[in-house]
Amino acid sequence: QLTELSVELSRNTDMPALLEHILRVAKSITHADGGTLYRISDDKKSLRFHISINDTLGMHLGGASGQVVNIPNVPLFNEDGEKNLGAVAAYAANARTSVNIQDVYKVDMFNFSGMRKFDEQYHYHSQSFLTVPMQDHEGELIGVLQLINATDPKTKQTIPFSETDQRFIEALASQAAIALTNQQLIFLLENLFESFVKIINIGIDEKSPHTGN
Repeated sequence: QLTELSVELSRNTDMPALLEHILRVAKSITHADGGTLYRISDDKKSLRFHISINDTLGMHLGGASGQVVNIPNVPLFNEDGEKNLGAVAAYAANARTSVNIQDVYKVDMFNFSGMRKFDEQYHYHSQSFLTVPMQDHEGELIGVLQLINATDPKTKQTIPFSETDQRFIEALASQAAIALTNQQLIFLLENLFESFVKIINIGIDEKSPHTGN
């Protein structure tokens, strides 16, 4: 699956489709019941929900679903300007490190109040979490990939994400971030080239109105 995704990342220029495929491959590799892909906001001050999928709940927000993600952004900084280390996605983004939690209800390090409200609202039980930052070859943050509730394929019971799961997802996240960065650079170069051509056209027009058009 990683090899097939590598080929697609190098060929496919449809970014929304790529992001959804990245999340689905991550879920498939780890047998995760749910997953969320965050993108860094334009001002680089928060993480915005881009795609969220949960198999048990039949939930699919953002991406190819066409359903608007109306979940508030996760701030990367507190009101005093300090890094937000209370939210696990923000912590992974700020620390540039993966967070692998066996049972979120037994961890006091992070604020999971939003998750608890989600569980109560949808009668769900979140347990194992794997949160991995997506950063390119220069360490620039592109987003965060978060997987929920790894599942044993045989017993269908929720289990922790293994170290092997974590290494695979870290490799996938890194590869995807570099590919997405390359696509963004290509887009910027295309815009730069188009602007350059327009400037040349203006110069020609100024020199000779007869040939400007």
